[in-house]
Amino acid sequence: MRPSAFILLSLLLNNFCFGQTTREQKFNKTVQQIIIAFSKQDSATISKYVNNKIGLYQLDRVGVFDHYNHFKTFSFSDTTYPQVLFRQSKNITLLPLQYASLPTWDCAKETWNKKGLFVDTTKTDHLLSKICKNRPDTIPNKTIQFFYDLETKSRRLVLYDNNGIELVFYLSYLNDTWFLTIIDNVSSDCSV
Repeated sequence: MRPSAFILLSLLLNNFCFGQTTREQKFNKTVQQIIIAFSKQDSATISKYVNNKIGLYQLDRVGVFDHYNHFKTFSFSDTTYPQVLFRQSKNITLLPLQYASLPTWDCAKETWNKKGLFVDTTKTDHLLSKICKNRPDTIPNKTIQFFYDLETKSRRLVLYDNNGIELVFYLSYLNDTWFLTIIDNVSSDCSV
């Protein structure tokens, strides 16, 4: 390999690695800020991480079916259902982020199978689009495809601290920024 080609290749690889590092640094910072804001019930900070065009989707279960609620704004002070579900994470403990397989919920024991803060970057979770497909009412295919595409750009995080407080949420990478797009209150709900 000629010296000039070697230098060019080294620069390209260095820039690629730097880009990846910056993206991961942004991801880690966003995760920390969101968890701290949930713990302190800081609506203003959470709102900074909600994309104006997409908003925030909250997954929960009422009766037999899972469904979603869409919010353009975020507030811990709203005590009406379903926004009251946002308040379940008060005083949650920020734990070190672990890149590993996600915990699973055990309905019999009413607990996650491991404690900590986890993200699995090797898998894409499609819970929201799956909920839409399984609903008895008809959700347009265009909407389901929008959710599927959003999930493809997202990472699911599961936080379960030593006090038994949980927070399951998705961050989506849009326009070089990580946004909070989905909060999952379904995975640990065994009411059906």
